[in-house]
Amino acid sequence: MLKERRVLPVTSNRDRVSPYPLRSCRSKKQKEVESSPLDAESVSEWEGVRCVICMESPHNAVLLQCSSFSKGCRAYMCDTSARHSNCFKQYRRNNSNSKNTSRCTNKTLYCPYCRGEVFGTLKSTSARRFMNARPRCCAMDKCDFSGTYTQLKSHLKAEHPGFTPPKVDPFEKRKWDDLERAEFIEMINARQRWESEQRSVYQLPHHHPMIDLNFDAFMHNLFIGVRGQASTAANSHGTRWTP
Repeated sequence: MLKERRVLPVTSNRDRVSPYPLRSCRSKKQKEVESSPLDAESVSEWEGVRCVICMESPHNAVLLQCSSFSKGCRAYMCDTSARHSNCFKQYRRNNSNSKNTSRCTNKTLYCPYCRGEVFGTLKSTSARRFMNARPRCCAMDKCDFSGTYTQLKSHLKAEHPGFTPPKVDPFEKRKWDDLERAEFIEMINARQRWESEQRSVYQLPHHHPMIDLNFDAFMHNLFIGVRGQASTAANSHGTRWTP
């Protein structure tokens, strides 16, 4: 015997409410945030911000929350897809593939500025809105197009479909290595300057006048004494004993 299929009334389907907020409500709130005016102090702070990897204005930026964040360290990175600079994902991938990282331990990221441990990232809608509006060049070689983040996405889809930039730009990697080498040399020089200052504080200078005076007197007395002994020895050998 076939089982009868229960048909729900039409009114029950209409009265059913989803527990999740509607997409239109979320987009409305997002539009309100995007249309709100930006703070003048924040804009002046974001003017000179550059991505620590590609050295350009970061698109879809994230802010690293490192151990020196409370002291004013602000490291921004591009959190775009593989069709763009893709700096943040490459940064995490390179740190996870380092020789010092074990598979059994958690991946530890270090800030490129202060070399402190990174605990998380911050995403500011206002900061992204300002930085995404700043123009950048197309990642495709021999392409002179430049535009905002939205314009670049439309340009790549229309003009360069299927284009994926290289994982590591050799020129940018060389520039980054030179920057790290220069920072390391500056750190060594600062350490040497500090050690020399500490030696000068706890020790006498190399050319102290009292030291020079005592040394000159010592050499003078030594020279006079040696010459006196030599003359005495010469006189003793030169005189003859007469009975």
